[in-house]
Amino acid sequence: MNCQQKRSWALVVGMSLALLLVSVAGILHLLDIGWPRVFIYAAAVAQGTGVVVALRVKPDKGLVTMDERDKEIERSAYLAGFGAVYLFVILASFAPIAILGEDGVIPAKYMPGLLVGAGLCQAYAMAIATLLKYGRGGDHGE
Repeated sequence: MNCQQKRSWALVVGMSLALLLVSVAGILHLLDIGWPRVFIYAAAVAQGTGVVVALRVKPDKGLVTMDERDKEIERSAYLAGFGAVYLFVILASFAPIAILGEDGVIPAKYMPGLLVGAGLCQAYAMAIATLLKYGRGGDHGE
């Protein structure tokens, strides 16, 4: 397993666990039971741990650390990330109209969440695309 795969696994595991914990917090909040904030804090810890582990993965050693195939996989991952962000921004732009109606009002303090959501969406899509591309075929990256 090469460096990119290890980083991608760390991000996917951390982000998936964080998404699960945030979903549990949302359900608890809707049902008005338990302490949903505990799950939000746990999600932040899971997300942060995934990022820290991904950043601490040591680069590959050797004469050739990245070939043409690796560069193509990286390019495909960037395209997947861009597509995911584009879709996220479209959905986040039209969802309030569908939920609140055309005359609905959203406080401006929630708008930076769009940027945070887009960044998380891009990282998640890129990590999954990287794992999918390396997962096809035989034993690669060893």
